Amino acid sequence: MIELLMPLGLLGLLGIAVLIIIYILKPNYQQKVVSSTHVWKLSLRYRRKQIPINRLLSLLILLCQILIVTACALILAQPFIPSERIHHDNERIVVIDASADMLAAHDGETRFERAVEDVYELTEDTLRLADGRITLILANNSPEVVIRRADASTREQTLEAVDALLGTDEKGIQCSYGQADVEAAFSLVQEILSVNPEAQVFYYTATEYADPGEVTVVDVSVEGEWNAGICDASVELDENYYSVTTQIGAYGRSAAVTVSCEFYGVNAENTNFTLHSPSIMCVDGMPQTVIFRTRPMGGSESAVDGVTQTEEGIVVWSDANVYAYDRIRVYVSTDMADDFSYDDSIELYGGRSEPIKILYSSSSSTFNIFLSNALMSLRDSDALGASWDIEIDQSQAGSSSVITGYDFYVYEGKMPEAIPTDGVVLLINPGTVPVGAGFEIDTTVGTQETGAGVVVAPSGEPFTMTATQPHAITDEMTPESVPVSKYTRIMPTDEYEVLLTVNSDPALLIKDTQDMKVAILSFSLNDSLFAIMPDFGVMIFNLYKYFIPYPVSDGDGQASSLFEVGEEVTINARGEALSLTMPLSNEQVEHTELPESLVLNIPGTYNYSQTLMTGVESTGSFYVKVAASESDLTASEEGLPELSTASMYEDNSIDLLLFFALALFALLFIEWLLQVKENY
Repeated sequence: MIELLMPLGLLGLLGIAVLIIIYILKPNYQQKVVSSTHVWKLSLRYRRKQIPINRLLSLLILLCQILIVTACALILAQPFIPSERIHHDNERIVVIDASADMLAAHDGETRFERAVEDVYELTEDTLRLADGRITLILANNSPEVVIRRADASTREQTLEAVDALLGTDEKGIQCSYGQADVEAAFSLVQEILSVNPEAQVFYYTATEYADPGEVTVVDVSVEGEWNAGICDASVELDENYYSVTTQIGAYGRSAAVTVSCEFYGVNAENTNFTLHSPSIMCVDGMPQTVIFRTRPMGGSESAVDGVTQTEEGIVVWSDANVYAYDRIRVYVSTDMADDFSYDDSIELYGGRSEPIKILYSSSSSTFNIFLSNALMSLRDSDALGASWDIEIDQSQAGSSSVITGYDFYVYEGKMPEAIPTDGVVLLINPGTVPVGAGFEIDTTVGTQETGAGVVVAPSGEPFTMTATQPHAITDEMTPESVPVSKYTRIMPTDEYEVLLTVNSDPALLIKDTQDMKVAILSFSLNDSLFAIMPDFGVMIFNLYKYFIPYPVSDGDGQASSLFEVGEEVTINARGEALSLTMPLSNEQVEHTELPESLVLNIPGTYNYSQTLMTGVESTGSFYVKVAASESDLTASEEGLPELSTASMYEDNSIDLLLFFALALFALLFIEWLLQVKENY
């Protein structure tokens, strides 16, 4: 469809009327009787023959002149074929803040509900306008476009989509419990602005912005909103007794806050008790720290319960002596209900140790001190998780009975008759092949002849190990620095994976199947300096962590039982699967493809269960809290992400000026030829 940049140029078409008037008023030749000669008669006869052609030429000349005037008028009007990307002056882009603080409810209505109701009205008004369009973006931790450039033709569906944000369908209310990724949300806004730079942008939020730029910020907060809650909480082992540190705050008004700490399943007696702080005056916007500390009698502080103000904060002392617990619940209470309930309490887990039984069997009368120390160091490793209670049984060799009931078997030198299948197995320098192990022994290779059957290396220099591929078990190891003077050449089945080699033969190999988890070190610790090197402790740690993983770890691989909404965690299992029960809905989800990354979007307690290789059912819990920033209902920011109103797309409009100019030139040339034909 052709459009005109300067429509007033069409006034030039009035020249057609002027041209016609000129032709009407132009004098015509009149026929008169006159005396003539023979030549005149011949000339008249010739002229009469040419009259039809002359009339046709006159009409063609008139038509050309009309077209010339028309072309001139259109050139003045500057015609063009517009781009398919039409800009709409009545287009609106709406962003709704869907962060957790938008769930703050005052007088029974949340901020998010007020925002959606306002957007519903704006959508109705927009779709009543000529060329009105609406785009709706939900700004949560993973922003999404709910409605994209909808117009009046989809009015009913668009209004239903807006209304569905309040939970009118099976999804429930669409406000998240996490933080809003404002940068990502406004990147989606920029995509729409790149199509139509004239679109208006609205941001419905309760956050105050000092410089919103070109964005119209609609504040959906109401007067009187306030919140008192727990911003953060942690538990730590302090001289073998647990203490709990909490950070509390009041926002929107100053308030008197009491913090309570409930301990469940305390020590061997499995008793419960609660500690209460005194009433604490929290000044608006000024967080305070409250510490609940338990310790043995006769400590450096007073043995009686009490409260102390220290540089750390307010410390609540107790002689309860908590060295084990199942669960800790910390909560706040005030004299008047606040408007945000999702930070009123936090639950802490990890205080009850899960027993892990390790069997260390050696063919020597004395155990390798370095291997023993490496196994014992697992007890104190925080990276493995706070809820492991590792028991090491150093059993002498010689027992012919089949041993079961351990989570981790370590055999050095003398091998068991049959490979255990109810736990992880580490075989060091196997001299024989246990039944069901799935490998064979070829020969022994060494740098010097130490006995019958030893193949001597030609160089006489110690071998060094080489990594075949990156793996979690060899992570942070430098095997090239480990000298090996003698090793056993092992021929494994295809189920084994070789991680390290020595002289191109397997040095460290693993078998990781549902039925069997085995690791083999092909040389004795006495034939290498490996045992006294840091890499040995790293390997033992990695083996344990790989085969006996803590069920939940953070993005850095650290075991934990407290996370934040929107955080990505890794779940794993010591068996075939892990069953996870979600909070709020109590939905039970079975995870079999492990390890698996999972984003935690719902606050509350998650319960998990797994069946171990021993057949024992293992259960546990972890807690997900809202971000501390969401507790502040009076938050303010400097500005919003900058938006560009320049189109990202090339303007593919077609300018017709050149075409009409060429047409004008052609018409002028044709008109000149016709004039010559008529007059000469």
